[in-house]
Amino acid sequence: MKNFLLVAYKPKFISSNAFLTLLKKHIGEKKAGYSGTLDPFASGLLIIGFGAYTKLLPFLTKSPKCYRATLFLGAQSTTLDIEGIQKVELIKPLCLDNILQVLDSLQGEISYIPPQFSAKHINGTRAYKLARSGVSFQLERQNMRVFGLKLLAYNHPFLSFEVCLDEGGYVRSIGELISSKLGVSGALSALERISEGVFSLDSDTLRLTSKKEGELSHQIFEFKAHRFSYTHTQARFFIIPPDYALPFAKMPPLCTQDMALHGKKPTLLNAKSGIYQWFFRDFFSIIEIKENGGFAYICNRIPYADTLQKTR
Repeated sequence: MKNFLLVAYKPKFISSNAFLTLLKKHIGEKKAGYSGTLDPFASGLLIIGFGAYTKLLPFLTKSPKCYRATLFLGAQSTTLDIEGIQKVELIKPLCLDNILQVLDSLQGEISYIPPQFSAKHINGTRAYKLARSGVSFQLERQNMRVFGLKLLAYNHPFLSFEVCLDEGGYVRSIGELISSKLGVSGALSALERISEGVFSLDSDTLRLTSKKEGELSHQIFEFKAHRFSYTHTQARFFIIPPDYALPFAKMPPLCTQDMALHGKKPTLLNAKSGIYQWFFRDFFSIIEIKENGGFAYICNRIPYADTLQKTR
């Protein structure tokens, strides 16, 4: 089994699941998952775990997430994007100062209703599945934090902006709020995720950078997606060390003698309490060190006999 993390650039007009399936077939690995779904019409950064590293995905640093988006003013859509457009109204050009005021008002903690075409669960069923089936339902209002929202360009009727959100926020909802405050309808016509957590990906150069270590090395895989209507003959994927993406400190030196005592947990009386990542040659664990020197497992219990050999 291959254990590694990738940062990939997902192209437009393919679902995150379909993109992952192509990648699994190309690499020859059955077990894989990703962090943070991108809508089919969206492109951008997708963090993917293979093999045992799929267990790391819930612990990755995933906030903030930054996007570039274009809002089609006057478009009415059931999905709040170009996939569900039903009608387009011709509207007069808007005042630039008014646009800037609206964007400035959508900073910090804001209240919104998630899109019905979303991955939210309603009694165990994804909201988008209910919406496609014509089932009537109402999602609860919730909050999301907007760390930054700025205008990139306004070429009527298209308004482009860049936004940074916390995990779980919806850019389509940001577009809906902008349109509503401007007194018009609107739907996203383009969406690109440019960063997630500590990683940023430049779509022009496909250069991956990390806030921790600067530019990282990359590996290229080439494949043709024959079963999809778009033409995308090359995709670029960056293999990343798992400790880059985790928010936890690395494990301090251990007393290996304690680890030889047939399953006895080692004590760390001199270690600072907190959550740590602990990587070996082909195994990892995430643990919490207690104030009394003991610790508890958060992810993956360590097989002590094997661990002892690898730490000598």
